[in-house]
Order: sequence, then C-alpha cells, then structure tokens
Amino acid sequence: MRPFLTASFALTATLGLPLQAQETLSPLDVTTNAYQDPTGPVDGYVAKNSRSATKTSTPITETPQSISVVTADQMDDQGVTSVQEALRYTVGVGAEQYGLDSRGDWQSVRGGDPVIFLDGLKKTFGFYQSPRTEPFLLERIEVVRGPSSVLYGQGNVGGIINLVSKRPQEEQKTQLELQLGNNARKQAAIDTTGALTDDGSLLYRFIAVGRDSDTQVNKVEDNRVVLAPSITWRPNDRTEWTLMALHQKDRTGTTAQFLPIEGTLKPSPYGLPQIPIDLFISEPDFDRYNTEETAVTSLLSHNLNATWTLRQNLRYSESEVDYQSIYPQFTPELQPNGDIARVAYANKPNLDSLTADHQAEALFTTGNVDHTFLAGWDYQHAVSDGRSAYKKNVGDLNVFDPVYGNYTPLTASDFSDKPENTVIQSGFYAQNQMTINDRWIAVLGLRYDNAKNKTEGGRTFTDEQTSGRVGLMYQFASGLTPFISYSESFQPITGLDNNGDPWEPLKGEQVEVGAKYQPSGSDSLYTATIYDLREKNRRAPDPNNPNNQIQNGETSARGVELEAKVEVTASWDLIANYAYTDTEVKEGTNEGARLAAIPEQTASIWTQHDLTAAGLPGLRVGTGLRYQGESWGGADEIRTPSQTLWDAMVAYGINRWELAVNVNNITDETYFSSCLARGDCFIGSKRTVIGTLSYEF
Repeated sequence: MRPFLTASFALTATLGLPLQAQETLSPLDVTTNAYQDPTGPVDGYVAKNSRSATKTSTPITETPQSISVVTADQMDDQGVTSVQEALRYTVGVGAEQYGLDSRGDWQSVRGGDPVIFLDGLKKTFGFYQSPRTEPFLLERIEVVRGPSSVLYGQGNVGGIINLVSKRPQEEQKTQLELQLGNNARKQAAIDTTGALTDDGSLLYRFIAVGRDSDTQVNKVEDNRVVLAPSITWRPNDRTEWTLMALHQKDRTGTTAQFLPIEGTLKPSPYGLPQIPIDLFISEPDFDRYNTEETAVTSLLSHNLNATWTLRQNLRYSESEVDYQSIYPQFTPELQPNGDIARVAYANKPNLDSLTADHQAEALFTTGNVDHTFLAGWDYQHAVSDGRSAYKKNVGDLNVFDPVYGNYTPLTASDFSDKPENTVIQSGFYAQNQMTINDRWIAVLGLRYDNAKNKTEGGRTFTDEQTSGRVGLMYQFASGLTPFISYSESFQPITGLDNNGDPWEPLKGEQVEVGAKYQPSGSDSLYTATIYDLREKNRRAPDPNNPNNQIQNGETSARGVELEAKVEVTASWDLIANYAYTDTEVKEGTNEGARLAAIPEQTASIWTQHDLTAAGLPGLRVGTGLRYQGESWGGADEIRTPSQTLWDAMVAYGINRWELAVNVNNITDETYFSSCLARGDCFIGSKRTVIGTLSYEF
C-alpha cells in the first residue's frame, strides 16, 4: 500500500527550528527535499531524516553512524506480520534468528542482541516479559547499528531498534483493512486520524487490530486484539503534547518446538523418517503463551525561544505473561520407536516499567560553526516478579504418531515464586553536533550512568559507567559523505540467572568507518561501512540447560555492510544489501568459536514497480530474494546451512480500493534459521499467502 497519511504542514517551533524561520518560510510538503518529519509518514522507501541516532532531527547523510529505516510503505508492500519480518531486507540484521518463534521478535544486529525502543523509550525488558509490537501501529522502524549508549544508556554494542508509532495527523483520513491468508488467518484493522477542532489545535488517531489465526505448527494459534488511541494538543506554535494509549492482548502458544538435530537438520537415527516440521510436541490443554499489556505514553515538546527547545518523553507500562509449554528433554534425542522424552516448563512474569527522557536542545552559531547542542537526563525503573516451574519426565510423545493427553501436568507444588527484581537506571548525557564551514560535521557525546540491580531479600548491585562517542564526517558537493566514529555501549540486564544472582552489565566499544552517498536532488541513498566491535559479559545459550543462559568473557564482531535504497524512477523502488559478519568468542566458554546463530553472510534484494506508466493503471508488482548464509551453533560443531528465499507481491487499486496479495517463501522451502550446540533446531517460516483488501476515505 502507498501511504495515505501524507500532509503539508508549517515548520513549527516544536520541530526545533528558530522562530525567525517560522516567520519567513511557507508551508512545506513532507515529501520534499527541504524537510522530512523524522517521526512522520514517508512517501516510498527512503527516509531522509532520523531522530533515533542523535535524538535531534538530523538528515541521515549528516549522521556519522550507520542507520537503516524501514518505512510503512515498505512494510505494507512486503506484507509483514511482525517486527522481525519487517527487518528481513535490512542490512546487518539477522531478522529471524530463532525462526518462527511466537514468544518474541528475536533478531541480531552486527552479531548482538539489540535492545528495542518504542518512540525513543525502552520497550523490552528481559525475556518473555514484553509482548510483541503490532507492525500496523508503526510509521517506521529504525535500526541504528553500533553502540548508542551515550544517548540511550541501555544499548547493545551491535545496535538498537527504535520503533516509531503512528501519530495524529492534520488531514482527515481513514483506512479499513481486511486480511485473509493461509493457516486460517483472518484479520481486520482500522486506522483513522484527523483534526478535532477547526483550528487544528487538537488532533486524534485511533488504531485497532483484531486477528484470529492458526500457525504452521499444529494446534498453535496466533490471536490478537489491539486498541491504540492517541491525541495531540497544539495550543500554540511553540507547544505540542501527544498522549498515546495502548491495550494489547495476545493469545497464542509456542511455535518453537526445540526439535532435535537428528531428524531435522540431520537424518533420523534407527532408519526412522524425518520429523514433520508442523509437529506440535507440547500438549493442547497445557501449552499457551498469553500476554496482556497496557501502556500510556506522553510526548511533550515546548520551544522557549529561538535557541532552546525542551522535551519530555514518558511511558508507564504494565504487562502480564502466562507462558507454559512441554518440549523435548535436553539434549533432545529420538528413541528407536520414535518417542521423545519431554519436560514441562512454566514462566508467569509480571513487569511494571516507568521510562522517562528529558531533553534540552539548543541551536546556535559560533564563528563559522553551527551547533546543535543536546543535554538530557533519562531514567528507567523496571520491577519484575512472577512464578515459574520445571519438571522432567512428564511423558514421552511419539513424533510420528502423536497421541496427546498422556502426560503428568504441573501442580501447585511445582511452582516457586521469583523474588522481586528491580532495575533502576539514571543517566546524564550531553552531545554537540557541529557543522564547520558547511562541509565538516563533528559529533561529540558523553554520558554518565548509574544503574542498580536489586533483588528482594538479596543483594543490591550498583554499576557506574561513563560512555563516550565521537564522529567526524565531510560533505562533498557531489553528495558523498565519508565518516569515521568511535562509540561505547553499556547495558544493564533485567532479571537473575539460575543461581539467583543479577547479571553483569554488558559493555562494548566499536570503531566504524564508512561513507554515505545521496546524489543531489535524488531520493536514493547508498551506504557502505566497515566496523570492529568488542563486547564483554554477553549472554549465550547454556549448553547444559536450555532454561539458562551464561555470560562469556569477551566477544568480537568485524564486518562489512553495503546498502542501497534507490528510487530508480517515481514508480520504481529498489532495495539491495549485503553484509559480512565475522564473530568470535575471545574469552570464556567456547573460546575461539563463532557466536551462535549469527550468519556470516547475508544479502537481499527487493524491487517494487508501479505499472501505471506502462499502460496498466493501478497495478503494482514486487519481488525479492533473501539469502542467509550458514551459521554455527556456538561451539563450531553444528553448522546450519545457507538458504535463499523468494518473496513476491501483486496489488491492484481502483478509486479508494486496493487488493494486494503477498506470498513469502514462494517455493515453500523447509529450512532452519539456526541450530544450537545444545542439540535443537529452529524452523524457519514456510510459505505464507496473505490477501489484503483496503479502503481509504
């Protein structure tokens, strides 16, 4: 779908522009080269401005860091149903690290596990505590590669992912959408926005999604209800306040079946056939992964004068998860009769989180240097508790002729309370973006963090960290902008290990050299980078216990990334990328081995063409190829082979209607996204077919 929410608006003080500019500039369209709202709609695939890497409205070509933006247009054209699907065509991202897993959006960035933010505030805390975000709610997804701790504190050395919500718009628009697909998928959605007052001082938006669906795994559903109202108040040209609410309820199960390597990636032992990939190895009356989340977000901006703009962003969120499943006993092995031993596991965490970010931005000039200075204080307070249970030998299951019901369920005596865990982090940061003689761009940043991790009835661990960042760019008249940067990361980890001890914070550093190229007057953007990063205290799967993770001493990743987002013509979009990622455990468990589930090479290409100019008005077609190279299980003993997948889209629109059909993995390849040294494999997504009928008015 092409975007329906494009609008013209005046440059206001809330966007951080000097007041003098407001008096002389006429309204600009968001699709022009002059300015693009870093949180607003994008026409096409190429975003020009981003706030994620600098927390200021900065052109991507003037940011000395590698950034990729997935726009709503791209998500619509590719028919994505989750955040990890939306990242399939993004360079340096392992979009489906653990295959089709209903319990979360798992992806890697430069070999690391990225922290997910929503509207600049931390979204995910720990494992299985934060429900998956519905992509229909999003205006864009921004991937900032490399450390971002100077601005965010809690960030992985590989990068962060910032999800940007759809916000109220001035122009009255409504979109109704109905989807039908294989696996009995049925989804209905509405997105409506506009002005509540004649002067446009009060804007609204309301988004709702309802889904009833099965999955490619037998007896596992994927049902969802989302309500997301929001309102924006603009009492004058200096102040803007947006309030967004969210209530989401998911009812699903476990699609990750942890099937053994022998019988999936490798031939079955004892002359047995291969295990069916749609096998449900749990129990229908026991298995569930149900989540419920309620959140309120406040985004406030006020322009004091021609120099200073103040912002305050807040979110309070409550989530409950009811997760229980039965899966193979580790290391999973088939018995000669086709049976497999199973264990039962339950985890029922609760999470309350408060996140806040206060910013002061100043625009000023000294001599021949233009400054964008940012100072801020952010804060997070996350409290988690819950109950869990684990039981071995609950009953075998024959994987070729499963008969359910013959198992030993968990009882109240199997459960134990988890001690309340509280993570409090407070950080002060400062950043100065300088443009010198209209050619040189320098970015300097410094941050101080204080993080506390305390357990009810136990110890309190306090960590203090100073993080730095420096970047330098040069703008050639041709549109070429080479850059070099150094940055550091610091990431406290919510929760406890299996011994009841808090995790050590992750610490990392990176050197990156690259170049960005945007030809003058073009909407195309080309990026090439090389990087070298190190991280300490990284978590990895425990080969002796699937319910635990361990922290290695030190890991490294080095790589090359090439990305092109090209507007070939006004009716032809093209995305192409390639990434080489070389990882290694420098110190700790499995020293010398490559990191688990990180493909060494990935590549993709996607193209979309509007055929109106060819005499076929209203018809659009798109197709793409995704290549994921081989990966290893974490001990360099288990190799998951590479695969290439083919996707396609065709859409036809007439008047206000459009019908689109998306087919992913057209040839219905059976593949494994990763297999781990502990003995299990994660199955990738089989062929999906989704038809979307939409009406806009």
